[in-house]
Amino acid sequence: MLVNMLVWGLIAGIIHFVVVGILYMNPVVAQVYKKAEGSPALRVWEDQKEYLIKMFAGTQIEIFILTGAYLYLRQLFSEPTSSSVALTLACILSATRVYPRLWTMWIQTTYPASLLIVEFINGTIGTFVVILSLWALSVL
Repeated sequence: MLVNMLVWGLIAGIIHFVVVGILYMNPVVAQVYKKAEGSPALRVWEDQKEYLIKMFAGTQIEIFILTGAYLYLRQLFSEPTSSSVALTLACILSATRVYPRLWTMWIQTTYPASLLIVEFINGTIGTFVVILSLWALSVL
């Protein structure tokens, strides 16, 4: 299970990073972020390369945790490799990954509400991408 967690987690992490990059770089989201420029809640990164490396490394830890959770929890179902199990776990893990962060940011920061909505949508999509990637790897 550990080897699967590491290998599948790395593959799912790369897929996730690409998809989330596309989600955040699309023109609609870019415009939302442009409107929020200057907010004290947003950090300005001088070095994009440093930002991307730190973002990938930090996110990859999350992906390994999601991978371990997926590999463990799917065993609790009678058909662990079915797509319905993957979708169920994607919903559960999405809620446990996205909601706490969103709630904390909303009540403890001045992070703009429009960006919180983007975080909610992209975080949910990103979690589904990870879990469905793991499911695809498990049925190959």
